[in-house]
This record gives sequence, structure tokens and C-alpha cells, in this order.
Amino acid sequence: MAPPKYAGLSGRPLSLSISTIATMGFLLFGYDQGVMSGIISDPAFNNMFTATRGDNTMQATVTAVYEVGCLFGAIFALLFGDRLGRRRMVLIGATVMIVGVIIQVSAMPNSLPLLQFIFGRVITGIGNGMNTSTIPTYQAECSKTSNRGLLICIEGGIIAIGTAIAYWIDYGAHFGPPDLVWRFPIAFQVFFGIIIIVGMIYLPESPRYLIAHNKLTEGETVLAALADQEINSHHVQLEKTLVLDSIRA
Repeated sequence: MAPPKYAGLSGRPLSLSISTIATMGFLLFGYDQGVMSGIISDPAFNNMFTATRGDNTMQATVTAVYEVGCLFGAIFALLFGDRLGRRRMVLIGATVMIVGVIIQVSAMPNSLPLLQFIFGRVITGIGNGMNTSTIPTYQAECSKTSNRGLLICIEGGIIAIGTAIAYWIDYGAHFGPPDLVWRFPIAFQVFFGIIIIVGMIYLPESPRYLIAHNKLTEGETVLAALADQEINSHHVQLEKTLVLDSIRA
């Protein structure tokens, strides 16, 4: 009997896919941390959102409300994460983030653009807060004990890469038309969000979460796929026993 597969993958390729999607969530977090720094004082942005022009307090508010959203997203993950599951929470978080981006980039001068932009920033923050609170747990529960700590540390380091990408996107957009200067860097986040959604659709749920919720057969299947072994193998059964013991402890 061949080992089970997800998206045609098992063993190391499957683990690498999980790590890639996990780090993508923190890349997105870093990107959103840095994207406003290159556009908040740009004339094109301030001509659109006139309340920010020359007002440092308002500029700081527009930038900081994202973190408020992250806080609410983290609280939501704390309250409902165990009920929804790791995989579903990440899918919801990425979807919420994309909705927030759409709200931001669709702001038009004939409405209340700044209020809409701030609201979109908060929604985006909520989505990212849900993801960054869930992804490390998902990554840890799908990883081997020998490299679990390393992978979690890599996720933190990826934040800086995401911020650097945001800086260069801001720099390149600065040479474009006025609308492109701020709309494109904000909209570019959707690219990362789509990768997360598509990846999580095909990747498995955390085996620990499945076993903890009495879905033992599904949990065994994921453990077998991650180990690239048959479900009835000694290694998979031992891993299942260890997970059960840790849950009961």
C-alpha cells in the first residue's frame, strides 16, 4: 500500500510545501508592515487623501490602524481557532485580507476615501492577525521535532524580506502615474494572499488538530503522508500514540 499524498506530494516535498505557504503568511505580514512607509508622504497619496497632507498625526494613524486590526485578528484566532481548525483559519484570514485590500484600492475621491482606506487597513490587519497567530501552530504541528524550532525561526526572519519587497515595490511604483503610486503597492498584497489560499486548499489539516478532535483516521493519513510511509507502519502508529499522549497529559 503506497503512502497517502496531498496535491500529489508526500514526505519531504509535502513538508516543504507546508513550510513555503507558512512563510508566505509572514512574508505578507512583513510586506504590510513596510508598504505604507513609501507612500504615506507621497504627493499622489496625499492629493487623494487630503486629510493626511502635512498632518503627521493623521499619517501615523493611517499607518498604525493596521496593527489594531492585527490585534483583533489575533483575538479572533484565540477564541475560535481551535473550533475552526488551523487550515480553515488560515483560509479565512487570507480571504479577509484580500477583502481589506479591495476596500483600500477602490477608494475614490467622490466618497469618503480616507475613512474607506482606514477601514480597509483594519480589515487587512484582521486577516493578517488571524494568519500570523495560526500559521506557527500549523507549521509546528506538521513538522518533525528535529527541525520544528528552525522552521518557526525562519518564519520570523521572513518578515524582514517581506518588508524589503514592500520598499522596492514602493520605489518602483513611485515612477508611475499618480494612481499607480499608491494603488499598486497596496494591491500587490493580493498576490501573496492568493498563493496562501490556493496552497491551503490542497494542503492537509494539522494531524494534531485532527487527532485532538477524534478524527483519528484523517490524522493517521496526514502523519503517513508527512512521513512518506504507509498508515499502518510502526513510525506512523508511534507518532499517533505520542500525539495522543501529549493531548491527554
